[in-house]
Amino acid sequence: MYRIGIDVGSTWTKFCIVQDGVVKSMFMEKTPVRQKEYFCKKILELQTAYAGAEIVSCGYGKRNVTGLKTVNELTALAKGCYFAAGYEGIVLDIGGQDTKIICQEQGRLLEFFVNDKCAAGSGMFLMDTLNMLKRNFGEIDLTGVENTEIQLSSLCAVFAQSEIVELIADNRAEEDIVQAVIWHILRKAKPLLYKVKNGPVLLSGGLSQIRGIAGYAERALDRKCVVLKDGAYLSAIGCTAD
Repeated sequence: MYRIGIDVGSTWTKFCIVQDGVVKSMFMEKTPVRQKEYFCKKILELQTAYAGAEIVSCGYGKRNVTGLKTVNELTALAKGCYFAAGYEGIVLDIGGQDTKIICQEQGRLLEFFVNDKCAAGSGMFLMDTLNMLKRNFGEIDLTGVENTEIQLSSLCAVFAQSEIVELIADNRAEEDIVQAVIWHILRKAKPLLYKVKNGPVLLSGGLSQIRGIAGYAERALDRKCVVLKDGAYLSAIGCTAD
């Protein structure tokens, strides 16, 4: 029997296809503007390819996946973390619009904390910076990078972008600017970690797929950090879990 999880994020929509408890396929597509129209066609494709599949959605746009079961994104994230990692603990999820901390025990959500939805503390800030610099997300590599020489001071993304413009005018290297932005996003997540017990942190969300992010995050957060291979798909995976 097939089960399909769909995590409708603000930037990307993630799909996870599971057969008899085994992940068979995962992929993501850019979340469109006309979501209801898009999902109407997409669900029909999935139901044709995987007849009888149970389809469950979560995320910002889950209400646009009409006629199917939906679950809370945080509940799905907790289940997906335990399914993929096999152990309980703390999860730091940096999404396009917000940053979340959850604690889970055997896939059960115990508690969660969400940032104040400031764009300077979310993945959208990084994407906007990459667009300004005409760089691609896949080019980022933090392997061996200890920290950043550039410290962004602004709490607001609007003013932080002004700092980026000044750095560009000062002929700072694109790599240095990108590293500073990622460091800034991670440091803004640090206060959330003060609200939970000490221990290793599992990174999820799009930023978790950056090469070398675990070591870089450890230095920014002062916590041991672990990255799963498919950390961007944890909520989609969780939608398929019992």
